[in-house]
Amino acid sequence: MKRMLLFLCCAVLLCSCGKTTSSSKKVEGEDLSKMEKTMLGADPTLPEMVIVRGTDKDAELNFTALSDLDYDRVEDYFYAYAKDGSANEIAVVRMKDVNDITSMMDSINQHLKTRRGTMAEYKPEQVELIDKAVVTYEGNDVALIVSEKNGLVQKEFVPEKKE
Repeated sequence: MKRMLLFLCCAVLLCSCGKTTSSSKKVEGEDLSKMEKTMLGADPTLPEMVIVRGTDKDAELNFTALSDLDYDRVEDYFYAYAKDGSANEIAVVRMKDVNDITSMMDSINQHLKTRRGTMAEYKPEQVELIDKAVVTYEGNDVALIVSEKNGLVQKEFVPEKKE
């Protein structure tokens, strides 16, 4: 009888742990592909964008164009940048740990500083766009928005609320 009770307790614990893990991923935030489409669709003035994702073959290498943060701290991301070389960029980086949000935001702000210097030298008319960039976060997601309509794009950056 004691063995049966012990077995049932272990089974319940294992089942509940499994459910917590799988459901926590579902409520962490909105699917990034959906977020990508809605955010990019929010600004009709965007030029043609090149999009790299955390699901791409060279995801870790591509991520270095946005951030120098250790890629092992990233769960997923998408990064869209203007094909024409203008300053337009939209990115969302989903961090594995909420404690890494500040580091990711610092890294993106450093990216913006570098981009501002590049634009000042090659496309000075684009500097103002970078100066109006939005870097924000919600839950484990950090967003970078460099766009003429960054307010509209930012409104689309609303991950699902935790249940």
